[in-house]
Amino acid sequence: MKIFQQSRAILLGAAVADAAARPLHWIYDTDEIQKLIGAKADPEFWPKSESPFYTLPTGANSAYFDLSLVMLRSLGQNSGVFEPRIFMEHVVSHFGQNTPYETAFQKRKLNYTPEVREKGWPAPINGPWRHGLVTTMLENFSRTEEIPVGPTNANEIDGFCAALPVWLVSKPEQRIALSQKALKIVAGGRLCEDHALAFLQLLELASAGEQHPIHELAQNPKIYGLPQQITEEIEQVISASEVDHSDFVQQVGKACRYSGTFQGALHAVLKASSYEEGVRLSILAGGCNCSRSIQVGSLLGAIHGEEKIPKEWLDKTDSVAEIQNIVGKLTLE
Repeated sequence: MKIFQQSRAILLGAAVADAAARPLHWIYDTDEIQKLIGAKADPEFWPKSESPFYTLPTGANSAYFDLSLVMLRSLGQNSGVFEPRIFMEHVVSHFGQNTPYETAFQKRKLNYTPEVREKGWPAPINGPWRHGLVTTMLENFSRTEEIPVGPTNANEIDGFCAALPVWLVSKPEQRIALSQKALKIVAGGRLCEDHALAFLQLLELASAGEQHPIHELAQNPKIYGLPQQITEEIEQVISASEVDHSDFVQQVGKACRYSGTFQGALHAVLKASSYEEGVRLSILAGGCNCSRSIQVGSLLGAIHGEEKIPKEWLDKTDSVAEIQNIVGKLTLE
């Protein structure tokens, strides 16, 4: 029972943080964010979608956590057992033909033609923004029906998002192998795999009661099998723990890519004394704050527990009831 309580705290922490950041997603100018929110200290669940790329109602998740949710659905359907083909069926039904994602994608193709772009930045698409990695998955699967289907040189966190529920529900001796399998379906390559597995190790440590998992991982890289690059990146984060968070994110990169999204997330966790503070720091740093917030929310959920996620935030997040239902079902099986 305890493992499912921890898994629920991590998944809810990720979902809520992603939804909290979503209305201000992909605004790279932090001055613009400050201008939008004015004197209001709380940027989470901003009532109006201000993303320059796409528009969704407040409370909805970005495509990052939607990928986690799709994986969770596939696990719920199969008694907690990861089956790649079932996962791909859910990917197709959620992101593929005759879905809001596909409709918005077709609008986007028209909106971002060179002719339109010459006239200035186009208006945000009304609907969800399907990530390039998911589009590649769908195209490859449609063409070959073979798995894995993702690119082998990816550098974004979509693979981590898909692997997260797999790690949480799998037996300890199977977690690494099954998570690697899930990762490769979405985003293969050493860069994605190394960063995702390192973050999953942090979640494992926090779930076991370690209150300082980032320091623990950095101090014992050989025990946890960390590659040298990951160790150095974590050490850089720790050495910059007194640096302003937005300044640090500006330094390592605000975009969706590794290693910036990984280091930015860890820095927010180190700076935060609570779940709320970590998520707010992540939002206000701008750029791809959803990719960072998912990581921040999951790790702070693991460290502080579900009870420290504000009830008001849970109530505002559309996916919460479904997460609770699926995890509850898996707990009983």
